[in-house]
Amino acid sequence: MKLWSPFPALLVLLNCVLVLANKETINQNDHQVCSGMYSKEDWKGKVDPFISFNVKDISEISEGDPGMYVAIFDFQDFEHLGAVLPDGSKYYICDDYAIELGLCEESHKNEFIVEEVAYDPFSEENRTLVNQIMTFSQNSKGLHDTKYPVKQTGYYCVTAFTSSSSTKFKATVNFRNAYGHLAASEVNKMPLYGLLAIGYVVAMALYSFAFWKHKHELLALQKYLLAFFVFLTAETIFVWAFYSIKNEKGDSAGLKVYLVFLSILTAGKVTFSFFLLLLVGLGYGIVYPKLNRTLMRRCQMFAALNFALCVAFLIQSYLQRADSTSLLIFITMVPLTISMFVFYFMVLRCMGNTVRYLKEQRQVVKLNMYTKLLTIIYASLLIVLAGLVISTFVLIGMNTIEMIEQHWRTRFFFTDLWPSLVYFGVFVTISFIWRPTDTSYMLACSQQLPTDPENVADFDLDDLQSLGEPADEFDDTIRDEDMIFTDEEDNRNDTQQHTTEHPK
Repeated sequence: MKLWSPFPALLVLLNCVLVLANKETINQNDHQVCSGMYSKEDWKGKVDPFISFNVKDISEISEGDPGMYVAIFDFQDFEHLGAVLPDGSKYYICDDYAIELGLCEESHKNEFIVEEVAYDPFSEENRTLVNQIMTFSQNSKGLHDTKYPVKQTGYYCVTAFTSSSSTKFKATVNFRNAYGHLAASEVNKMPLYGLLAIGYVVAMALYSFAFWKHKHELLALQKYLLAFFVFLTAETIFVWAFYSIKNEKGDSAGLKVYLVFLSILTAGKVTFSFFLLLLVGLGYGIVYPKLNRTLMRRCQMFAALNFALCVAFLIQSYLQRADSTSLLIFITMVPLTISMFVFYFMVLRCMGNTVRYLKEQRQVVKLNMYTKLLTIIYASLLIVLAGLVISTFVLIGMNTIEMIEQHWRTRFFFTDLWPSLVYFGVFVTISFIWRPTDTSYMLACSQQLPTDPENVADFDLDDLQSLGEPADEFDDTIRDEDMIFTDEEDNRNDTQQHTTEHPK
């Protein structure tokens, strides 16, 4: 019985892009790429971190053409690229014209112009270079013989321009961190999912103990809940393993297949969360022993549709570059978002109807359980929204440079850690509220509970048989409400039976 808010699951899905490639491609159209980098002191590893530039293809170069101009720099130093002309514009390349104007020296010809001191419009002060800027030109294929050493943690960029508009090129930039092949903005997810996996294992062990202790008094929903505990634990371990393999081995064909497998698991996780919440909202297992067969089929069909949309969206997200501006992602994102909000609306509506029914029938204990469930759902929604609001105010408080420089370090917290922790916390909380106990089986069997909590266990033991009867014995056209009898009606039936057996 998966009884947590679907909203964290929605955020996990919509924000889920497993790995940003550690190797990025640039060309004549996309001429700049940036990535966060950790120094070896901040994140230990086997190699010294570096940035390399490898030209895969270059064409239409005339004789004597320098080909492309390349600069590798810390983003904080972007104002140091280029020299300011008298008219206020900037001139970036050290060519004959720039040398004639005295903007650069002959020894730096065919390179970017770099100024040691530059005016910062944000702080309104002159600033010196934070890190060195490496600049060079290249007109042939192959790996540039000099690598840019990363001495300090920061946000580094590589930009390349051609001397001629007709020149076309394709190059690979390798942002190699000391710890492995993962991008710096993604490496924190590896310990995150490792800790989450441990958390799921511990929680599952505690729930399994209660499950074993009451193994003869179990509800179907409690069995589903344990099964989903196993699924969530395995899924989290698989995600952690993906990051670990990616960090050690880098990209490979097998890893892409693994990525498709993970997308199916994630889609199943989100869809099954909504599906079980919908069943609980309809009262399955607690209010009614069975649901109408037609209604159950409709729920299953809608869940299957949502699952297909989830898989399509995730696969498209993984295949598309994270910095892509293409609108093709909306082909799957829009129908998936609509499907999820329809699911969410149906869950809340069905749960509201069930709560009203329990109030009318004065089933106090069951009503309290559903009230707690609704409270947790709304609380989780508020917690997630609070995280979004806090992150927004934090970003607003930064200037543009600070935001770009620091956001890559904290982005994982809001896109992965925050919704994942809310998802985990709500799931574990609800699972232990609805765990197997001495009275939970009685609650499912009894169709009308007394308002006195001390008499919760007073119910007709014949009702135990109702959970074991095959679903086919129930007429699908019979409404569940028609199967509910009050204590007054039961007493009247018992009196009539006693009168028949013992006539005066």
